[in-house]
Amino acid sequence: MSIKLINSSPAISEQDIEKAELFLGFPIPREINEIYRKNNGGVLEDDKCIYQSESHELDIKYFLPIGKSKEPGIFTIENLYKKLAKEKKLIPEKMLPFAIDGGGFPFCIDIDNKSIYFLNLESGKEIFLDNDLISFINNIISEEDAWG
Repeated sequence: MSIKLINSSPAISEQDIEKAELFLGFPIPREINEIYRKNNGGVLEDDKCIYQSESHELDIKYFLPIGKSKEPGIFTIENLYKKLAKEKKLIPEKMLPFAIDGGGFPFCIDIDNKSIYFLNLESGKEIFLDNDLISFINNIISEEDAWG
């Protein structure tokens, strides 16, 4: 899978991933792990920021980093999971947030079946987007392509 994130947070090591998994209480899905070993969160290259499918069009502000963020105010995967799943109980514990939209709502991967969902925190709805992370990322286009 050749996905490149830019404007990433500091690089992470295998120990950082293990520490995050210990904090979360489950392994980070392989699909995310592979991307984050190369780039720790950020945005997709080529100005790709709009997820578009036949039934959905959603903006992606950024992919969350693991462990450490490049600047204050950027949630890490662990921090957002703790806040939304453990403390506020706004998302199921089997959903791992890996990206957010402009309103701060999370895109999540189901840790059991690896499907991708958007979680509307206002309505409480889990919106199915794609069967896997690769399909999800392949459906992200630039604003120019979406609305050009």
